[in-house]
Amino acid sequence: MTYLTIACGVLLALVFTASAWSKLRSRTDLASFTESLRRLRPLPPGWTAAAAAAVVSAEALIPVLVAFPAVRPAGYGLAAGLLAVLSVAIELSVRRGDAVPCRCFGPSPSPLGRRHLVRNGLLLAAAVAGGAGSRAADLPPVHPAGAAVAVAAAGLAAAAVIRFDDIAELFAGPSRPRTR
Repeated sequence: MTYLTIACGVLLALVFTASAWSKLRSRTDLASFTESLRRLRPLPPGWTAAAAAAVVSAEALIPVLVAFPAVRPAGYGLAAGLLAVLSVAIELSVRRGDAVPCRCFGPSPSPLGRRHLVRNGLLLAAAVAGGAGSRAADLPPVHPAGAAVAVAAAGLAAAAVIRFDDIAELFAGPSRPRTR
């Protein structure tokens, strides 16, 4: 369980760092994310900017929390909560037939869809597994080679998550915007 917890923490730290960075690297990127959140319509329009700031703040905070054992469970909990809320917003948008572009990791022509729910579900599973492992008592000592394997596997998984739309389009073809 120790190595799974390490892998889940590294995976979530890398994914949420990349996601936060993709929104914070310029005003245009943050505005683009805020607009996509407005188009998702999870909240009244007047709350969109505050919601965008809350999402980006949570994304930036998760890597810090999962890095420190004393607050690691809070990091996993925040990740799980954020992923659940975003998944509900995506599901509602998909059900309405909206073609909202995915701005999870910067500009993307791919509209949010069921495949993003699958991605979020996998990340949610990592948050739950990591959270469960971080609460386990009497964890065995960590062997450096085992930790290195866990970190390397998490790095590869994070790269796959971050480039998820590109990988999905490679196998399934480009997403087509839905029309009403």
